Order: sequence, then structure tokens, then C-alpha cells
Amino acid sequence: MSTTTTLPEQAETVVVGAGCVGCSAAYHLTERGREDIVVLDQGPLFETGGSTSHAPGLVYQTTGSQTMTRLANYTQELYTELGGFDRCGGIEVAYTEDRWNFLKRKREYGRAWGIEGGELLSPEAVAEEVPVVDPEVIYGGYYVPTDGRADGVAASEAMAERAQDGGARFVGDCEVLDLEVEKGSISAVLTEHGRIECEEALVCTNIWGPLFGEWADVDVPLTPCAHQYLVSEPFDELAGATAEIEQPILRHQDFSMYFRQHGDSYGIGSYDHEPLLVDPEDIRAPEESDRMPSIREFTEEHFYEPTHPDIDKSAYDAARELVPAFDGADFEDAFNGMFCFTPDGMPILGETEAIDGLWWALAIWVTQSGGVGDVMAEWMTEGVPRLDGERIDVSGAHISRFQPHAGSRAFTKARGATQYREVYQLIHPDEQPQNQRGLRRSPFYERQEDLGAEFVTSGGWEVPQWYGANESLVEEYDLDMPERSAWQSTGWSPIQAAEHRAARENVGICDLSRYTGIEITGENTPEFVQYLFANDMSMDVGQVRYAPMCDETGGVLADMVVARLGEKRFLCTTGGGSSATLHTRWINEHAPGDVRVDAHVSDRCGLGVWGPNARKVLEPLTDADLSDDAFGYFRAKEIYVDSIPVTALRVSYVGELGWELYCPTEYGGQLWDLLWEAGRDRDMIALGNGAFLGSLRLEKGFRLWGTDMSAEETPYEAGIGFAVDLDTDFIGREALLEAKESEPARRLACLTLEDDSALVGSGKPIVDGGSDDVGTGSNGSEEILGYVTATDYGYSIGESIAYGYLPPEYAEPGVGVAIEYEGERYAATVQEEPLYDPEREKILR
Repeated sequence: MSTTTTLPEQAETVVVGAGCVGCSAAYHLTERGREDIVVLDQGPLFETGGSTSHAPGLVYQTTGSQTMTRLANYTQELYTELGGFDRCGGIEVAYTEDRWNFLKRKREYGRAWGIEGGELLSPEAVAEEVPVVDPEVIYGGYYVPTDGRADGVAASEAMAERAQDGGARFVGDCEVLDLEVEKGSISAVLTEHGRIECEEALVCTNIWGPLFGEWADVDVPLTPCAHQYLVSEPFDELAGATAEIEQPILRHQDFSMYFRQHGDSYGIGSYDHEPLLVDPEDIRAPEESDRMPSIREFTEEHFYEPTHPDIDKSAYDAARELVPAFDGADFEDAFNGMFCFTPDGMPILGETEAIDGLWWALAIWVTQSGGVGDVMAEWMTEGVPRLDGERIDVSGAHISRFQPHAGSRAFTKARGATQYREVYQLIHPDEQPQNQRGLRRSPFYERQEDLGAEFVTSGGWEVPQWYGANESLVEEYDLDMPERSAWQSTGWSPIQAAEHRAARENVGICDLSRYTGIEITGENTPEFVQYLFANDMSMDVGQVRYAPMCDETGGVLADMVVARLGEKRFLCTTGGGSSATLHTRWINEHAPGDVRVDAHVSDRCGLGVWGPNARKVLEPLTDADLSDDAFGYFRAKEIYVDSIPVTALRVSYVGELGWELYCPTEYGGQLWDLLWEAGRDRDMIALGNGAFLGSLRLEKGFRLWGTDMSAEETPYEAGIGFAVDLDTDFIGREALLEAKESEPARRLACLTLEDDSALVGSGKPIVDGGSDDVGTGSNGSEEILGYVTATDYGYSIGESIAYGYLPPEYAEPGVGVAIEYEGERYAATVQEEPLYDPEREKILR
């Protein structure tokens, strides 16, 4: 293809970085009609010197994240079409029984997320596919025939050629020196060869990302790091190879390693060493070495000695055990290649909140690169992220998910090092990081410590999952609960079951401080609130309404409890984690000039008081009338609890009588003490997050955004269509009008397992329950109907619960299906919901 060395003075869009992400974005932008695009890189096109240029290119599509799996699947299909992908298949082997069980679960993730053809192989079958492997040292492998090796450079050039046909221009050997911002918008990209005025800039520079962030005063929480790659001398076992790669790629995750063929040689990629972090400022310039900037000198001690903090075997020893041909082998090439991690291991995508037109696509591996380019192009041109025309949830990769502390180098490097250490390890989704803890503590923290709280972290907040002080209740309640495997017990305690029962039968107090109250005030607030939410928001002062907030396609961006506290004053309560920043940003971006939006993140704390005795605990502490007639369900009042000003909402996410109480943070400790003392005579317990967001809410069928629904689903698919009023005007109305007129492709359904002593996991495939082999294992040939979003045991109803998406004809009560879990199939039945207190007698008492 032809490239140019002439730099234009202006362009509509400037893409910085001509690796596979930048080239994919440029190609997909031109596919959508964008013509005036300039793509810049400091290195030569298209072996530019970034991570794409040295990446071995292994693409394993299956992950526990549906979003990342979809991106990988799109990437391999695109690169196959472009001639930049070898669909040689991929195998992940198990060295331990725990890993073998994990591979069973991983295969089920693949089936749930649409990866076809995945199968579990015996050790002998693995060796048939990859003859250099010693089958005696493994339990087996997970094989996906459409996995393979991407040639990142070739794919980049192919996409660039198509983008050039669409009008894009590519300029290599052109270093970017600065980003210029005027009046809150990107205005120009300054390079060593001149200045380009632009309306938009997309930064796709991966390991250099933080430097670009500094120029624009934007936090880019990303840390570059290096891992090792070696290519052996020719092996006799591979003699006669006629192509660079003829065998499946190979992963040995128990020792943080991967392998691929290079003709008659064999390559080793190793994370089996201590994290080798690199400051972005220390990355070499292209002219400083005869090797590309993303390559550092090979360090032998990290290969031949065990330096990984969690692995007691060196990479060399682990490699020659699995592949005996490595024993005593020499290596023709060896280097430490750079890539990067964010604190949570996910990419950084999206437009800068404070700078219009400045976009980011960082921390992306070759595996997802093609798909990310499509998502960014759709987002930049249409305002909503989609992948291959379908809605996709990018909240977990959104640049605005990060909380304020994530901008520090200390946090980013510490958590980046953790991501490196754990990249291939058996990490349960509920396993907690050990560093950078205690950053955000509610005013109740010391009291919770005294009660033996087991804390988890959410957006930096320390959140009690359960309380050791409640351990005696496990025996007292004589709880009947399913046995859990070691994996299922990670992040769980039987105390959660006891706390569940105590909240149902007595009263509990729950810390809600991490939830954000977004206060909206101003002249046109009622009209704006109606425009934000899909429900009818024309309520009286003191009323509360449940409402979804949708994007233009009708996807659910959030579901909130909205209280009208005054004629022109509304309080919207959103969830924890990244909800504070993501949802506040969306509201701010749509707010008219005469409306004020205040997010009460740290200046407000909250407590939930729920259970049959909640009113008896609260009544002695306030002059407010808490009777059902005076303070009904879904009502809000500003009251005093003793001397403390409190905004009280009579809402309950657990399905029992109760209130959410919010007050200024400085009053929080006293509020806890007053409630705790008043609850002594009622045997009130401290209620942890585990029971609160798990079994209690599932028995009532309450949705959890980010788990049961996201921007990928409409309210009708998620089962909250009752909270949509199409007679009002709101964002996404036109899309929901169309959705209402047609049958949804899927619906969220409530399931109970036939075997109430069994438990399954989320992200697992749901198949037709009519097969005779239900409960006897799965051969993987059945059509996948849907997938599980959330599971737990219902300690009040004595049933094992699962929620999942199913085709409408299968989502009807009484229909039998089956859920796959660890190679077994469990019969389940769709139920009417809610399972607990369907007449709402408990919550309305």
C-alpha cells in the first residue's frame, strides 16, 4: 500500500498509533463513511515498534467476560477474512485437578458466550494435536478449533489498505509531541513534523498511553510491564514443517506460560517471573536501540530461576517438563517484550469526560484488537458502542469507571503488578486484592471491624461481606444449605445464610455508603428527570419511583430509585463500584444549563434498616410517624433520627419492611450508634453485602445492574418493562417503541434447580431440559438457549435459584431446561417470580 510522509494541516479525525487497534479503528471508521482520517505513528509502518510488532499473536477467545469473549470472536473472524489469522486451534492444558475443573467451567463460558466447537481432550488427545507435549504430566486440555495465531502486523497492514481505500491517510516515522485542548475540546495534535488541527483524536498507543494522558491532564491508569519470549533452535520433532504454524497454540497456565510453533522451532512466552514494571518515561525512543522500543533486553535469571512470587518452579523447568524437547535446548532469539495492564485488567475505552473529541483505546491485546476497533468506530460515529451492529456492554472497560485514587501511579503500579502475577492463575471472581486496601472507609468502618467484618473492596470502598459476630447464628438457625466445593466457597461464608434468615425474621442494619445519591436541582429539573428516565416521573413531592435509564438504543444504562424531595429537587440513588462515575457522567452530559447535578459520593453515608422489626427499632428514635398510613412504601421524607438530619426512603432491596437512611458523613458514626443501641432489645444484626446482594434480593427477583442487565438488554428483555411508560418522552423511547411492538429475542427468567442440594455458577450455558441425559453430563452438542446471570441458594424458600436469559418460548413458567456446570447438567424449571412473598405482604406491613 502507499503511505505518505506529507502531514496535512487539518483532519476530521487523527488516530495516534498504527498498531492493530489503531488500524482497526481507522478501517471501521471508513466503513461508516468517515473519510478525513489521518493515522500517525512514531515508527515505520506497519512494524511500528509497539506491542503489535513483537506480539506472538496467540488468540484464545474464551474468557469469563462475555464482552471480552465477543471482542475476541469478532477479531479472529475479521483477521481470518483479511488473511492475517492462522486458525490452527488452541489448547489450554491442566497440570492440576483444580485447573482441570476450571477448564470444564471455562468451556462452559465459551458455550454460553457463543464460541463453537470447544471440547475437553484427554492427555493423549492433546499429544495427538501437539506431539511435543508429554501427556503424562497433564490431566487434559480445553481445545477450541477457531482459536489460533494472529499476525498483528499483517492484519494491521490489511486493515490500513482498506482504510486507505476509504480515504484514510497513514503517516509513519512521525512522533507525536503534544495534544492541544481549547475550551474543553481537542483542537490539534502536535507532531515533530507539524501540527494537525482536528475535531477528534483517538489515542491507540497502549504502553505510551499515560504520557498522552499527562499532556491532556487526563488520568490514564495503565502500567507498562515486560514478559519474556524465546524461540528455540530447530527441534527434531518439528523437522519437515512446511508452514510457520501447523499445530494448535498451547497454554500452560499453571506455570503462567504459553507456546507456539515457529516452523521447525518452538516459542515460549513466560509470565513465570516477578513483575517487570516499566515507567512510561523509560521506554526507549526508536533511535536508541537496534531493536524496537517495546523490546527490552532478555534477563536470564527470570527464565532459569524461580522468581515469580507464587510459583516455585522456573519457566525453564516448567517448559521442559511439559515439552521435553526444551531440555538442554538453545534459543535463537530471546527478549523481554512490553505490554500493559490496568488496575482491573480490562481495557480503557471511550471519550474523555472533560475534553470533547479526545478518545482512548488502550490496554488492548491482539486478541481483542479487531473487535475494539469496530466498537470505537460505532461509538465515535453513532454515540453508542456496538459490536458488529449489536449492543455491547463496555461499562467494565469505560474510561470513566475508574475512581479518583486510580489516577495515582502508586495504585496503578501496585494493582498492575497484581494483574501481571495473576494473569494466568486460578483466581475466583470473588477473590480480593491484597494491596491498596482501606482507601475508602465509611464512618462505620471501625464499628464493623469490631464486629469481625470480612471486607471486600468495591470502587475502593471497604464493604462488609459478612460479620464474624453473627457466626453463632449459623448453629442457632440450624440452617439447611447445599454443600459447596472449595471453588464455590471462595468469598462465601455460611454466616451469610444466617444473616439472610435474621433479616427475614428479625432486623438487620446494612452499610449503604458506597451507593451514590445524585441530586438534581434547578429550574427545569422535572422535565430533565423525565427525559432521563423511561418511567413516568411526574410524581408528587415525597414519592419514590423505580426507573431504568436507557441509552438511545434502549439499552439499560442503569436502574435507579428516584425520590422527589421538592418541586425542583430529585434524588437518584445508583449502585456502588463504578456506578458513581459512569452514571453521574451520563446525567451531567445530558443536563441543560439551568440544571445542577451533584453526586454525593463521599459527603453522604447510608444505612439500610430492614426486617419485620425495622419499625420498632426506628420509632423510638424519631418524631416522624413511621406507620404505613403516614409513611408508605416507596415514599421519602426528610426527618430527624434523634438530632441527626436524615433523608429516609421507604424502599427495600431485600423484600422486607424497612428504610434506607442517608445523612451527611460526619453524622454517620452517631447514626450507627443510635440504631445499634435501639436494636439491642430486638437482637438486631449487622447485615453483610453477601446476603444483601445475593440470596435476599434473588428470592425477591430484584435485578442487579451489571449482573442481570446492562446496556446490552432493553427493559423488556431484563423483565423491568413494568417501569417503562411509553407515553412519556425520554432517551431511548423510539427504540423501546420498536422493542415493545416485537417479541424480544430473549427474556430474563427465574429458575429453580430440581435438585435443591445443588449449586451452579453464573455465566453457564442453559440448554433444553428435554434430553434424557440431564444430570449425567454434557457432550456439548446441544443448542445453547441462553446463559445464567446470577445464582444463590434461597434460604427462606429452600430452593437453589438461578436467573438467566432464555428465548421467550422457554421463559414461560413451568418450562423445563438444564444448566451445565463443571461437565454435569442440572435440571431446572422456569418459575413465576418473585419466589418469596409474591403478594408483598412482608414489604408492605
